[in-house]
Amino acid sequence: MTASTRCAEAVRRTHIAAAAQAHDAYVQASWQRCLQDYRLRPEAAHEPPRAPEHRLSESRDALHRLLRIARSEMQNFYTQIGHSNNTLVLTDASGLVLEQLCDPRQARVFRSVGLVPGFLWDEPHAGTNGPGTCLLEGRALTVYRDEHFFRNFSNLSCSAAPIRDPSGKLLAVLDVSCFDCTDSRQSQMQTMLLVSSSARAIEKMYFASSMADSWIVRFHNRAEFVGMMRDGLLAVDGDGRVCGADAMAAGMLGHERAADLLGRDIEQLFELDAERLHAQAHEMPCRVWSARGLAPGSHYFLSVRPPLQARGKVAPRVAPPTAIEAPRPTTATGANLEATGERDPAMAFNIWCAEQVMDKRINILLQGETGTGKGTLAKAIHQRSSRARNPFIAMCCAAIPETLAESELFGYAAGAFTGARSGGMRGKILASHGGTLFLDEIGDMPLSLQARLLHVLEEREVTPLGSTKAIPVDLHIVSASNHDLPELIHKGLFREDLYYRLNGITLGLPPLRERQDLRELIGTVCVSENDERPAGITPQAMECLLAYAWPGNIRELRNVVRTALALSSDATVHLEHLPPAMRRAVGAAGGDIAPGLPSPAAMAAAGASAAEPGAAQILALLQQHRWNISHAAQALGVSRNTLYRRMHRLGILTPRSK
Repeated sequence: MTASTRCAEAVRRTHIAAAAQAHDAYVQASWQRCLQDYRLRPEAAHEPPRAPEHRLSESRDALHRLLRIARSEMQNFYTQIGHSNNTLVLTDASGLVLEQLCDPRQARVFRSVGLVPGFLWDEPHAGTNGPGTCLLEGRALTVYRDEHFFRNFSNLSCSAAPIRDPSGKLLAVLDVSCFDCTDSRQSQMQTMLLVSSSARAIEKMYFASSMADSWIVRFHNRAEFVGMMRDGLLAVDGDGRVCGADAMAAGMLGHERAADLLGRDIEQLFELDAERLHAQAHEMPCRVWSARGLAPGSHYFLSVRPPLQARGKVAPRVAPPTAIEAPRPTTATGANLEATGERDPAMAFNIWCAEQVMDKRINILLQGETGTGKGTLAKAIHQRSSRARNPFIAMCCAAIPETLAESELFGYAAGAFTGARSGGMRGKILASHGGTLFLDEIGDMPLSLQARLLHVLEEREVTPLGSTKAIPVDLHIVSASNHDLPELIHKGLFREDLYYRLNGITLGLPPLRERQDLRELIGTVCVSENDERPAGITPQAMECLLAYAWPGNIRELRNVVRTALALSSDATVHLEHLPPAMRRAVGAAGGDIAPGLPSPAAMAAAGASAAEPGAAQILALLQQHRWNISHAAQALGVSRNTLYRRMHRLGILTPRSK
C-alpha cells in the first residue's frame, strides 16, 4: 500500500469512526472486528464468496417451512418498497442468501455485488454489512453507504432485521438493500421500521406453524394490541409448561431473552393454571380475556388458540367406528370468518389480518391458486365487517365479455346505446354502495376498465356510460387473482397504480395440499354437501382424500364429495365412490388401500416401512444423497414438490421431522 493510499484509508477510517459514534456504535464495533479479528483490508475490491451449490439446497431444505411462509410476505413487502433500486433478500443464520426479489432491470447490478442466492454475506466474508452485522448484533439495524467495510459496497444502503424461532434462536435475516442510494441516513429509519415489521410478521407466522401442536397464547397489557404485531407470543404444552416464546413476550414479562421463559409453568407467569388456560382455549378460542400477572399491579389481556394436533403424537388418520361422522361446520352459511380455516396457521393469520383492516377503508387483495376459496373468504370478510347489512356484490372479471364489462361494472344511463334498458342500469359499483364489491380474477380486467376503476377509487365517484353526472359512492373492494400481478405489471398487462390502490393488504391463501386443517375441512365439506345433515366417511376414503394432491383445491374437493354422497345410499363417503383416477394417484384400489400393503398412516407410524413398492428405492436414494431433496428429485427425474408429495404419501419423514 502506498503512502497516499494509507493516508486516504486512515481518513476513511476516521470518517467511519466518527459516523459510527454519531449514529450507531455497532458500526464501529463491526469495523473493529473486521480489522482485528478477521484481518480484512478495507481498500481491497471485494466480492462475497459463492457457497457450494449443495450448501444452498441443503439450507433451503432445512428451512423449507420458513421459506414457504417468507416468500409470500416478501412478495407483499416488495410491492411496498417499490423503488427499482431496492432488492429484498433473505439469508440463513450463516449469512447465506436464500431468496432475493428485485426489479428484473436491476438484476445484473445486484448480481455484480453478490446480492443473489448462493453468496455469503456474513461479516468474516463481506465485512460490515446489513445481513452480516445483523446476525452478530441480533437486532434490526442499518448500514449506510460508507459504513460498509469494503469500499466497493459504499454505494449500498442496507437495512436488516432478524427472524427467530420459538426458542429464541436466530433463524434468518430479512434485508432491504438499495443500490446507489441518494437518500440521507436518517431517511433509512423508515426502511428499517418496515423491514422489522415484515420480519416480525414472518416470525409470527412461523411461530404459529411450527408450534401447531401447542396452545398458542397471545398477550399484551392493552386489549386492543392482542393480535397485533406488538403482542407477545407463548407456546404452552399440555402440562402448562412454556415450550416456545418470542422476544416481545420476554420483554413484557420482565426477561431479557425468550429462552428465559422456556420450561416455566404458566402459573409462574400469570395468575392462572393450565386447566383454566385449556378451558378458555376450548370455550373461547382466539377471544380476548383478562388475567393478572404475578408482579404487583400487572394485568394482561390474552387470547389462546388450541393445538391443531396432540403434542408428541401423530394425529390419527383413522378412527372407529367403521364410518367416521364428519364434524358440523360452525355455521350453516359456510361464510363465517372462522369457518374459513382458523385451525390452519396460514389461514388463521389471514383471518387475523382481515379483522384488523376490514373496517378501516383498506382494500384487500386475495392471492391463491384456482379453487382455494377466495370467494368464500371475501364473503366471510364482508359478513364480519361493519358493512354486513349492505350488499355484497361479486363480479368475475374473466367471465364477462369486454364489450359488456364496462356497462356491467359502471352502469349506464337511459338511452346510452342501442339495446340499453329504458331506465338505464346502476352497475355493480353503485349496487355495492356502502357494502363490498368483490372483483374476482382482477388480473383479467381489460386495461381500459382498469383506468376507469382507478379513477373511481381516487375520486370516490362513478359516472355511468352515457351520463355526464358523477355519482358519489362509498366503495370498498376485495379483489382476487390467481395470477402473479407484479409479473402482469412487468408485461404491461396490469396498471401498477391500480395495483397499489387495490393492494392495501395481500392475503395469500394456501393450496389445499398445504392446509394443516385438511381433515377438518373434509368433514365440513361432507356436511355442507349433504344439506347440512350429518354425513360419514369411511377410514379408507379419508385416507385417500388426505393423501391426494388436490390440484383443483377446495372446488375439486366439493365436487368429489358431492358426487360421492350422491352415489352413496347411507350418507357416507366410501372409497369406491371416489374417482378412479384419484384412487390410482394415491395407490388405492377397489374398496381398500393398496391391497396387501400398509396404509399411509401405518407407514408413517412404522417409520416408513419399505414394504410399499417405491418406498425402499426412495429411501435408499434419499440416504445416498444425504437427504438432499433437490439432488434426490433430480436423480428421480421429478420436481422437489413431486418428491415431497411421494414422501408424504409413503409416510417417509426427513431426519429433522422425526
